[in-house]
Amino acid sequence: MRLKVLVISHMYPNPANPMSGIFVHNQVKALAAAGVECRVVSPIPRFPLYPKWKAYREFPKRTVMDGIIIDYVPTWMFPGGFFFGMYGMLYYWSLSRHLTALRREFPFDLIHCHTIYPDGHAGGKLKSLFGVPVVSTIHGSDIRLYPKRSRWVYRNTEEALRLSDQIIAVSDRLRKEALEMVAGIEAVTIYNGFDPTRFYPRNQKEVRQQLGLDKQHKIALFVGNFYPVKGLSHLLTAFAQLVKKDPSVRLVMVGDGPLKSQLQRQCREAGIQDYVLFQGRKPHDEIPLWINAADVVVLSSLSEGLPSILLESMGCGKPFVATDVGGIAEILQHRKTGFLVKPEDADELARYLSILLIEEEGLAHDMGERAYTLSGSLTWKENAERVKRLYEQMLNQQVG
Repeated sequence: MRLKVLVISHMYPNPANPMSGIFVHNQVKALAAAGVECRVVSPIPRFPLYPKWKAYREFPKRTVMDGIIIDYVPTWMFPGGFFFGMYGMLYYWSLSRHLTALRREFPFDLIHCHTIYPDGHAGGKLKSLFGVPVVSTIHGSDIRLYPKRSRWVYRNTEEALRLSDQIIAVSDRLRKEALEMVAGIEAVTIYNGFDPTRFYPRNQKEVRQQLGLDKQHKIALFVGNFYPVKGLSHLLTAFAQLVKKDPSVRLVMVGDGPLKSQLQRQCREAGIQDYVLFQGRKPHDEIPLWINAADVVVLSSLSEGLPSILLESMGCGKPFVATDVGGIAEILQHRKTGFLVKPEDADELARYLSILLIEEEGLAHDMGERAYTLSGSLTWKENAERVKRLYEQMLNQQVG
């Protein structure tokens, strides 16, 4: 009989944001390919009359994506993240009602929550209601940033760590931080992955022509949300230094978010508005084209878990320049597959981007080759096999 796993994740692709939690969906697809039957429940905001969340009120209750059944569960949340310390219980209340009915059609053996808080907190309380073990994955901000919001969130995160039967961290650094918060918990590191059937090297000139990018430009690429945690003001400050050295450089920004107008204003004030190309959000299937069109991929984050774009860029054979935060240094080999930079250090970021884009262009090719060679052990297939073995061990221990 196939193992049945219920996945709880507020980060999941949806009609309002098709890129939200795409890494969770990719893992679920890989688990399904490995023989695990998965269903997803995704809490979505419910707050009457709040205009920015109007789209959520129009969601279908259930949809199917790549063969995965997803239930969107309206859940009381508050604009601006107010009362965030309540979210674990709010998730629990909405999910407990929904799952009581769902379990009759899908008798799940195990619950897998993505983020230790609030999802893992809710899952830990659901464990006693349904009598199944719970595994929670820590992705980054849920252990590095959320607990700093308030003592309330910190206590609930501690409780979620204790309630989970197994913790998965996407990097060793995150695993150690979880153990520092609550000693003695069961915690393992399982790196995220990428899909090598989508992310692989392609002809740069052909891809640039397809995307309408100049074949002669030297391109650095950023992919992600325009949030403060991404450190994008430092990236633009660094890039302004490159433009002064070589006007053929371009920074392509694929993504969107609340800082967009602020970032565009910074570009105008620095006189680099013609050198920074804001492309908006793109479907995940299109991201391999943007990576292959670039000469180097860059990430200026102040905090991370293990960003998927790093693994995907390696699969495409591209060098990476990134701040040394989260688990990035566990994957990116400094001076071999890219460069690690101190957070908020625009000068150092500019120096390494200059080396790859302007001063030593052959080095970018060599680093990309090494990155591609190392990417073979970081696929979603490898990830799913490890996660499946962990599920089986947990269930066997429960039986024993």
